[in-house]
Amino acid sequence: MLTVMRAHKLEGRKATPADVEGRVLVHDLGPDLRKGTVLTREHLDRVLQAGEVHIVELEPGDIHEDAAAKRLAAALAGTNLEPQSPVQSQARLIAGRRGLVRVRADLVDAINALGYVSVFTLMDGQAVTTGEEVAGCKVTPVAVPGRLIEDAERIAREQGPILELLPFRPLRTFVVATERLKPKARDLFRAAVTAKLGWYGAEVLAVREVARTSDAVARAYREAADMEAELILFAGASAIDPLDPAYAELTNAGGQLLQLGAPMHPGSMLWLARLDGAAVVGVASCAGFGRSSSLDLLLPFVFAYGRADAKDLLRLGHGGLIESAAGRRFPPYS
Repeated sequence: MLTVMRAHKLEGRKATPADVEGRVLVHDLGPDLRKGTVLTREHLDRVLQAGEVHIVELEPGDIHEDAAAKRLAAALAGTNLEPQSPVQSQARLIAGRRGLVRVRADLVDAINALGYVSVFTLMDGQAVTTGEEVAGCKVTPVAVPGRLIEDAERIAREQGPILELLPFRPLRTFVVATERLKPKARDLFRAAVTAKLGWYGAEVLAVREVARTSDAVARAYREAADMEAELILFAGASAIDPLDPAYAELTNAGGQLLQLGAPMHPGSMLWLARLDGAAVVGVASCAGFGRSSSLDLLLPFVFAYGRADAKDLLRLGHGGLIESAAGRRFPPYS
């Protein structure tokens, strides 16, 4: 553990200008004179009125908390992340655009293990919009040895990036539904599809409701290919029926099934495939677009990377209990 700065206790009424000048206050002396303030001769009257005052003396190479937090935030800030000015030793990183947050947890742990500095982030794989806070960092004491910040910067430089925000791609998206929908359900389905895909900036090529037959599904796949779709969303195929035409006609069209089932609930019937370079993502029913499910945890990866990869789906098992009652981050005290 690194040694902290030299601490001094002043008897306020006996303090001299030399006792305060250039030293750092470690507790508040009122709302206008806060901890972390670098004292000057002008602060002497306040110190004389305060009684006992605690300060620290900076050694050569020590860095004040705000300067340290500013450097730490700059080291953390990867693609599309904007470091904010520190406030009382704490700096935040803000999303510069909508996208997918990627966090190297091992590197966050490595920096936090240095001592006296703290890095805290959103969950890896979280989707955020412009202006959202993605991470923060702070310095615990009012100053830290410069070599500590240099160590954090070296970790970021040599092993990073620690944090990234990957922008969503405006994928050309073709939607297929093999369910017979009543007018009200059809309107709800189209509204949900439009809202979700629109959030990612997708270009919706078509929304097709087709019969659950080999011929109809084959025509839908051909149309998606002819329109050069980059993403095909398929609603209505059963993930437990190997004879569902969604899979047979996918194979006939030259596609490849990548994954059946997701380690999440609700939404365990998700399936993934690839067709002529297009990602194919399937859900069990059209209703899957209208509620929060595994689809909403996978889509950020699809739109960030332009692919539907089994490993992106399987990694979501950690945190995959996504029912409304299980999404809390705090104990259910009440």
